[in-house]
Amino acid sequence: MSVSIKILCLFFALYNFTALAQSVAPDEYGLKEFRIEDKKLGLINFYVDTTNLKRKSPLFIETNGSGGMSLCLYIKGKKFVTTSTSFNSLLLDKTKDKFHYVILGKPGTAFCDTLDLNMGVEEFQKNVSRAVTLNYHFSPEYTKRLSLYWRVEATKKVIAYLIKHGFWDHTKLIAYGYSEGGQVVPALAVAEKRITHVIPVVGSGLNQFYGDILEWRIKAQRGEISQQAAQDSIVSYMTKVTDIYRNPNDITKEFGGHSYKRWASFGSSVPFENLRKLNIPIYLISASADHNSPIYSLDYVWLDFVRLGKNNLVYETCVGCDHYLNNNDSKSKVDYIQKILDWLDKPIN
Repeated sequence: MSVSIKILCLFFALYNFTALAQSVAPDEYGLKEFRIEDKKLGLINFYVDTTNLKRKSPLFIETNGSGGMSLCLYIKGKKFVTTSTSFNSLLLDKTKDKFHYVILGKPGTAFCDTLDLNMGVEEFQKNVSRAVTLNYHFSPEYTKRLSLYWRVEATKKVIAYLIKHGFWDHTKLIAYGYSEGGQVVPALAVAEKRITHVIPVVGSGLNQFYGDILEWRIKAQRGEISQQAAQDSIVSYMTKVTDIYRNPNDITKEFGGHSYKRWASFGSSVPFENLRKLNIPIYLISASADHNSPIYSLDYVWLDFVRLGKNNLVYETCVGCDHYLNNNDSKSKVDYIQKILDWLDKPIN
């Protein structure tokens, strides 16, 4: 993810702006809550769809984007209320009949939280992400614990729990990751050998800090800024990056809306280096107009898989699409969830 982008990478599912009852509990979304207490990781909350809860099935694990947001957010503004979710409800709907859909909460977050906003519905609708980002504060527990290590190890604990308690049918175990989650699932698949398929969506291929450096160089080449301005920005930026790497466990310092600990942990593992270790099927999705997770580093993954002679990668680009796989200039919208499900139905060579 580009460090200069500070907005949360979320799927916002907005409902009617009314005073009617809003869905705020897991069961209202067709989910059942489970908890694991771990000495190192703390409390791990995770949720499984209830469609065929007692039936052994393949597992489909969603690893969502960045930020210490609850999976459900109850928003109260001036004369309106609404809810948003940071999990992909369409993904849940399309996987629940065939798989056990599973998603983890972030550390220190309940399933649903409340956000009070001092604004009306029109102002809120102008920029939903900005309104939430500027007014929602992550919990101290989230800041203390969130790291690539936590997300990988917590997911491993959940997988072990589901297997021990008879949820998995020992066929497919899919790791789907969106945005920050797209950086998590390559590391997860290396660490958890029972994973059978990996699906990173608009994540990153190279060191996450490289995206901003490349952006400044491109702007200078286009004449949008001077070459000297680009160099000065990069030197200043690298001073901050150096400080992050020198203080990898610091949770008191922040950069781009996240703690040093979070940045250093994700900066310690290059997604491509994990992906190249895998021989299981990989479906990598990028978006060519994505300013949050620039496509350049994902193109590199494709290039180097060809160089290495590896044939377990399917790489697909949503042309003209943003970070949410939306293309406002296109008359037809590609259903990537269905494409993923069709891909999963294919036999492994």
